[in-house]
Amino acid sequence: MALEHRTRHFHTTAVPLLSIAVLAAACSSRITARVEVVDGHQVELATAGAGGAATVVFESGLGEDWTHWDEVASEVARHTRIFAYSRPGTGASGPVTTARDPRTIVEELRALLASQGYAPPYLIVGHSMGGAYMELFAKSHPEEVAGTVLVDPRHPDFLDACTGAGLPLDKCGIPESVLSTQSAATIAEYHAFAGASDEMRAAGPFGSSPVRVLTATDHPWSPAQESLWESMLASLAAEAVDGRQIIVQGAGHHIQLDRPDVVVNTILATLPPASP
Repeated sequence: MALEHRTRHFHTTAVPLLSIAVLAAACSSRITARVEVVDGHQVELATAGAGGAATVVFESGLGEDWTHWDEVASEVARHTRIFAYSRPGTGASGPVTTARDPRTIVEELRALLASQGYAPPYLIVGHSMGGAYMELFAKSHPEEVAGTVLVDPRHPDFLDACTGAGLPLDKCGIPESVLSTQSAATIAEYHAFAGASDEMRAAGPFGSSPVRVLTATDHPWSPAQESLWESMLASLAAEAVDGRQIIVQGAGHHIQLDRPDVVVNTILATLPPASP
């Protein structure tokens, strides 16, 4: 399956439900990133803003660095603190040295936030597979989460549901022929994601904070896959006490690039009010 490229934003989707970064020149950044050494590891960080009742934390999709959030994060930073970063093996961060299962990624993010002086509460925002990581964060540590915004997240059971519906395996996930061309970090995360469903069940339900699930409608796949994706994200939103699915008509998988206004407005509407 050929990788799709867009010219307005530097990204590609091998299969739209999973993000894979393409090696291309980034558009000019609105937020200046920096590289720090944390516990002996090089980490690319992008922080901005001040005040607010919660820090907005961004998690990117599979194989993508923090810059896919640049436009959204820059606007949100006008209202509150933001924290974005590149996971190991992406952007200017160092190579992978630890397991890449979702729980490890969540706990590494929590440790990174603490090391940089960002205490809870957090409003966590995740795209695609990064959305699944933020789902696990919210379920594992509800006391730290003021709200959750999932941007066309990958449901941990989508692969099984997709193939179970009789759809071709290479249409439900990333074919090995494509995956083998990606970075070691991307390959490791993709394979480790097989345990995500078990980790979600072990974590338990969402807490009482709001959960918003933004859902794209313009994936380049069959109507059957589109319907399955939408229905599974609806069920994800329904798991939360205060959950809501928001359909973003005409947007592709990268809603934060196609409709950054919707993502920004959803984040701001989900933020808790700042103390007087």
